[in-house]
Amino acid sequence: MRRLKPQTRKAIAQREDDLVQKARSITQTLKQDKVRQLRNILEVAESTDSWKALELFIRYQAARGELPKDWAESAIQAFDALQTDAQNISKDTGDPTKTIHLELVTRVLGHAVRWHVWEVKK
Repeated sequence: MRRLKPQTRKAIAQREDDLVQKARSITQTLKQDKVRQLRNILEVAESTDSWKALELFIRYQAARGELPKDWAESAIQAFDALQTDAQNISKDTGDPTKTIHLELVTRVLGHAVRWHVWEVKK
């Protein structure tokens, strides 16, 4: 778990509904059962401090044919866009933008796994 100030965690929690919606939009284009791949990406997100390493892992999964390439590019853009939220939170709380960004990405991925399971299994 990333070390973030309580006020940072609160600011992230206040955006939770938006993060859930981002997750839903990310998973809507995944038509096949890709739960395992999403969980793999989530695991990497939880274990790294590098956005570039996570981005590379998503591309790697797409290159191996585990995920559609267009989905990977779209997801990377959506996750990269979370940097704006991270910068805003960082200005208010003083926690590093990089750490906040990865926490936001991790939360979206967690919600994405749940949305995708819902879509595949409903």
